[in-house]
Amino acid sequence: MKTKRIKLKDRTLENDIKYGGYLSYRHIRIIGWLCLIIAQISLVLQLEAKLAPDTAKTIDNVNQVLSIIADLPVPLFLLANFSTIVQNRGNYKALFKKFGIMAAGMYVLANVLIFYYGFRTLRAFDETINFGNALRIFGELLPALGKTGYVLNIFIDMLLVVLMFFFMNYTPKCKAFEGKRIILFRLLVLLPIAYEVVAIFVKYSISMSKFTIPSPVFFLLPSKPPLIFAAFVVIVFCLKIAQVLYIRRHHSLERYEEYVLTKAHSVKVSLAMAIVFVIFAFIDAALVVGLFYKVAIECAPAYADQDPEVVSLMILDRLNVYLSIGIGGATGLILVAPLVLLYSYTKKHNNPKIDTLIPIAGIALLVFTIAEGMFEVITLNMPLFVQKIRDAVEKWSDGGTEPTAEAQAALTWIRSIHL
Repeated sequence: MKTKRIKLKDRTLENDIKYGGYLSYRHIRIIGWLCLIIAQISLVLQLEAKLAPDTAKTIDNVNQVLSIIADLPVPLFLLANFSTIVQNRGNYKALFKKFGIMAAGMYVLANVLIFYYGFRTLRAFDETINFGNALRIFGELLPALGKTGYVLNIFIDMLLVVLMFFFMNYTPKCKAFEGKRIILFRLLVLLPIAYEVVAIFVKYSISMSKFTIPSPVFFLLPSKPPLIFAAFVVIVFCLKIAQVLYIRRHHSLERYEEYVLTKAHSVKVSLAMAIVFVIFAFIDAALVVGLFYKVAIECAPAYADQDPEVVSLMILDRLNVYLSIGIGGATGLILVAPLVLLYSYTKKHNNPKIDTLIPIAGIALLVFTIAEGMFEVITLNMPLFVQKIRDAVEKWSDGGTEPTAEAQAALTWIRSIHL
């Protein structure tokens, strides 16, 4: 007699499927750190290319390969953290403690590095510059570093995703959210979403030179592109809808909690994530093409008499306003999708101490890569940097709050080498 095939949704830990994916959260996390470090090497090379035009062609050829993986770390880290969230279902206190400490620690580290080394560097060029003006200078220069400037903010992204899962899946024991009033608690998911939306608006306003922000505020801005964030919002809501539908089909919440821990559910989630990533990668690519044509059409009448090469540069400069807030940064999801299909959030490891060492080693290599790379680039172009930094900090409006014309010109030059 033919055995009836068990559907994936009917699988339990007792009759689970054998296939569970080859990649665990640890493998994905290691790949993410390697991509992040390589991405910083690419950005340092871009800076060198802009400062030394004679080497630009050779460096651009190398960067065409390296820049492909520049946007992969964020989705990879968020994917790896999905395992932590699922395997610690109900233990959100531990998750908040972990990611909260990481986010706060990196925020403090970033500010210490800027204040201690950056302020001392500015004082070396102009002893009269005060701390407040130093914050304003850093607030203007940090966005010019592009992805390098936001790299230390990546743990804020992870914390925000944990918050989304928390508000959508945790059931508080407070009487204020009993019964149908649980919807009020679920609506709090709008808080991390609103945080991201405000951050996007701030980045756009900075790119349009509408206002500047002090460096402590800059390090509170998330690093992930808008379409990557949107992809994870869709995933969170889809998982919640799937949970509601599963329970409504005469299954209990306890049964669902067991089902979530099966390899069968992991395979379904991996397939769904891969599909969402591919869709948003194409949406992002289409958005970049659409914005390019929009900017080109807007520039055509105004620069009709200009040299075609000059017009192309003007179009790219206008397009950079959108690229600076992360538009185009989600196209790398097409490369993450195959890894998602090989990934299983159910895979665990017996030596959790290694999971603590991975981010420590990653941060150490990251700081070394940025510091060493910037040091080499700056020393190779020291005369040019010295003069421009002197112009930027000398007589910052004679002690006032606005830069002099010379200082503003120097700041404009420094911002022009943004990545």
